[in-house]
Amino acid sequence: MAPSLFWRSPWLKPLNDTTAWNSLLQGVNATWSLTEVRARVLRTVQECRDVVSLYLKPNRLFKGFTPGQHLALTLPCNGVLQSRSFSLSQAPDASGVLRLTIKLKADGVLSQAIAKLKRGAVVRLSQAGGAFTHARPERGVLLLSAGSGITPMIAMLQDWAKSESRPDVLMIHSCRDEADWILREDLRTLVHQWPQLKIRPVFTAADGRLDAERLQALAPDFALRDTLLCGPEDFMDWIAAFYRGHGLSRQLKQEHFQARRTEIRPDAAHYQVYSADGRAAFDARNGQTLLEAAEAGGLNPVHGCRRGICKTCTCRKLGGTVHNQLTDTLSGSGDEWIQLCVSTPVSDLHLEL
Repeated sequence: MAPSLFWRSPWLKPLNDTTAWNSLLQGVNATWSLTEVRARVLRTVQECRDVVSLYLKPNRLFKGFTPGQHLALTLPCNGVLQSRSFSLSQAPDASGVLRLTIKLKADGVLSQAIAKLKRGAVVRLSQAGGAFTHARPERGVLLLSAGSGITPMIAMLQDWAKSESRPDVLMIHSCRDEADWILREDLRTLVHQWPQLKIRPVFTAADGRLDAERLQALAPDFALRDTLLCGPEDFMDWIAAFYRGHGLSRQLKQEHFQARRTEIRPDAAHYQVYSADGRAAFDARNGQTLLEAAEAGGLNPVHGCRRGICKTCTCRKLGGTVHNQLTDTLSGSGDEWIQLCVSTPVSDLHLEL
């Protein structure tokens, strides 16, 4: 018997019950865990209207990140785990402290829970992920951001500022007004350290929205630069269309966290399940649990009771809809936690496997 299968043997319970061990360790120290990245809130900072920065110290399970990447923060909200992805807004440093800069939404359940976090609180994090990175620019870079889309840009700028050969960077940032300019003090510090860094704000309350004419006026050499884009969907959509129109789509890299849209097809014979990076992971039959389908596809997800009781097989769903056989309810279509052993798909899915 393979060692991994041996340690999962039911004969070894409760010694191999990671859920039980995690609960026991959490009782001693809230950040201790065998399997989960947990982080303690060191402090919170009000950045501007409805925007707060969380400074977090993760446990040793966190594997680090590349500037531009994001992670998921998970909190219990009204008895249900809610999860949402946020960019890391500060470059890595020797302290290991992470910063998430979050725009709070008045009608957001998770936002309300985040707004109430105090120093010493413990949250659950995922590992960092995402390909919105540009580690060593070899030519000029154009950063296009709006609203909270500035957060991954700050981490990249801080990282580039440490380099002996800093790249030629132009940033165009759109926001309502100066009071709504997220992390503007960080940018001022960067410009002081890096005088060649060019920042062009667009204040929509006074100047109107950024359009193609103004973009070309502010960045006349945009076609010669690698472009990184992050912001609201409508902002990114028109810029992506602008770049397509100029035949420049290959030099445009985008970041967004909107739920992956999938169509509910309750009568379909099969559904495709994708991993977080968008690659096809396995195929699931209509009515087949995701645990069974993953195993049939050659995967070996961590699991326990197979009846929805122990929650060992809990997995983060990034997009798509499932039917919970235990509660006879449909999930939402976005980012949330599900149990593989009692969940059957009713659409294609994106899972964090």
